[in-house]
Amino acid sequence: MKKLYKPFILLLAISILVSACGSSPKSETKSAASPNGKVLEYTLETNMIDGQMAFIGVGGGIDGVKNPTLSANVGDTVKITLVSGDGIEHDVAFPDFNAMSEHVVGKGSSTTLQFVPDRPGSFTYNCVVAGHKEAGMFGKFEVTGTAASDTVSASAPMDSHASASSGPVVVNNPAATGADIVRDPTEVPAPIGPREPQTVRIDLETVEIEGQLADGTTFKYWTFNGKVPGPFFRVRVGDTIEVHLKNLTNSTMAHSVDFHAVTGPGGGATMTQTAPGEETMFTAKALNPGLFVYHCATPMVAQHIANGMYGLILVEPEEGLPPVDREFYVMQGEVYTNEAFGSTGLLTENVQALLNEDPEYLVFNGAVGGLTEQKPLKANVGETVRIYFGVGGPNFTSSFHVIGEIFDRVYDQASLTSPALTNVQTTLVPPGGATMVEFGLEVPGRYILVDHALARLQRGLAGFLIAEGAENPEIFDGTATSGSGH
Repeated sequence: MKKLYKPFILLLAISILVSACGSSPKSETKSAASPNGKVLEYTLETNMIDGQMAFIGVGGGIDGVKNPTLSANVGDTVKITLVSGDGIEHDVAFPDFNAMSEHVVGKGSSTTLQFVPDRPGSFTYNCVVAGHKEAGMFGKFEVTGTAASDTVSASAPMDSHASASSGPVVVNNPAATGADIVRDPTEVPAPIGPREPQTVRIDLETVEIEGQLADGTTFKYWTFNGKVPGPFFRVRVGDTIEVHLKNLTNSTMAHSVDFHAVTGPGGGATMTQTAPGEETMFTAKALNPGLFVYHCATPMVAQHIANGMYGLILVEPEEGLPPVDREFYVMQGEVYTNEAFGSTGLLTENVQALLNEDPEYLVFNGAVGGLTEQKPLKANVGETVRIYFGVGGPNFTSSFHVIGEIFDRVYDQASLTSPALTNVQTTLVPPGGATMVEFGLEVPGRYILVDHALARLQRGLAGFLIAEGAENPEIFDGTATSGSGH
């Protein structure tokens, strides 16, 4: 077992650690490229300290300093060596001087950035990977001297390095196939019912994987246990949950988990900020019955959720739940890509679209067609169906509806201790929220699961419930025509 990281002070934004101390460079020599200046060499190591991301100075006056203040004179050649100490994907940029390094991925990997500051002032440097600056990875860069119009940056323009997140990119990719990341909606543990409280172990493994988003289209998902959503967990009130989170060695990001069912700092996220190759754990008592979302809570939190890191945990009341014939697990999410909907090949994430709340894809259980062609829900006429439904999001509220059915019971906001609503057509579920719906099947046929903001259907948001059995003309009788009725 690896050591636990100390708690964050805040869940959604890690406290910024900026050193106010001055520093001296590792070495100073005359530069042939800048005869009026020196060559200043700094080494920065990326690491997680007390659960926080940071640059750590190596050597000289900055040795061991978090986010050290770097200094130079106008005309000096500044060489920055970036070394990965945590295995997470990072870079370093000096945006005021149009200087940005290559990414480092994997513990011990390194890259070097070189540029010449052409004007004095107080500037900053930071990691450009989404969410990492907000997580604390930035520091000061102090430049003294007189502006020199003939001094230019020795680095490549930042725009060429950052184009992937600057806007939509038109790419003619060949058709691609990837791993099946769709969570089977029948993967629901058996009911618990009345019993004494127990300690229940929960094992989560964070897996970054190229998965099938649509026909001929793949996407780099971040997942719990290789599927979207993560596993469905089932406990009862009074149980102690023992959560173990393992981040695979080949991951490029730190990951964590926040259980909305947990009473404690960050729902466990403050204890599970986990670097690649590490494992963390915490324990908590399930105090409240209900159906609760869990998700990754590593900055940028919305990015980790949008890439697939969400799931549900059911905390049964002491007496258990009323029996039904079928239980299903369905979650709604959004996927933000640079490439337009319908593109083929490996698509890339678009962080700016995420911030603008403008997804290209909306999906049930991770992928277009996941609950239609691949893994539709199946039941029989005469059976009672229960759907555990949640919204990972991270941005859109769902108007959950099953075309051709009326919910006999809706446990609004997933409250299992309040009286259920009855005879409900459509129910609202916010991001990070859930509901439980129940209904009987009286007529055979194909029923369509939708978000009744129906334009989203054109972005992939549909599922099928196929009911088999004898016709019931007393309830429904007619000749089928084309169209869904909506």
